[in-house]
Amino acid sequence: MDGKISHLVRQFLLVGIAGLTLGCSTQRNSPNPANTVAATSIPGLEPARRISALGAWVDPPTGWRLDKHDVDAKHAHFTWLSPSGDTAYGVVLMNLPLPVGPDMVLWGFLNHLRAADKKAEILQEEHAPELQGIRFVADSGLYRIRVNLTVHDWHAWAIYAGTVREKPERPGELLLASEARDHTRVGLDH
Repeated sequence: MDGKISHLVRQFLLVGIAGLTLGCSTQRNSPNPANTVAATSIPGLEPARRISALGAWVDPPTGWRLDKHDVDAKHAHFTWLSPSGDTAYGVVLMNLPLPVGPDMVLWGFLNHLRAADKKAEILQEEHAPELQGIRFVADSGLYRIRVNLTVHDWHAWAIYAGTVREKPERPGELLLASEARDHTRVGLDH
């Protein structure tokens, strides 16, 4: 009987995390200074604005267009594209089925990426206590993403700067996307 229950719990976790890994995370009481909204603008980025569906304050690069904004009960995903279309800045809010750690969320995120894009390979990974998460770089079938993954309680965020793998990187665009990623404040609404 214990083996059957253990199997059911493991199955629930595997299916739940893989299916719901796109959610949100909160840092309400975190000492992380990134959780406070800066009063000054950052050169090259739009003024910070709150997007409640993401539970975040974002300041996308100036002149980039909102390309994707999917929202459902499991997650929210917004992406801004550069004028060339070769570089992106994005924020994914994941509602988790259980409060789990960053490693479990990363595992589910990569499984979701594999299912969507046929590939998910970690190139670099570093635990980042100041984020309450992990920084990582991964290749999917089409993109290279540089992600700040933050996890807290029942939520997680993947904030990324991405480039098309088959095209040369545009350093100026990647720098702007990385600045936007690093200045995104999460968990403000949760």
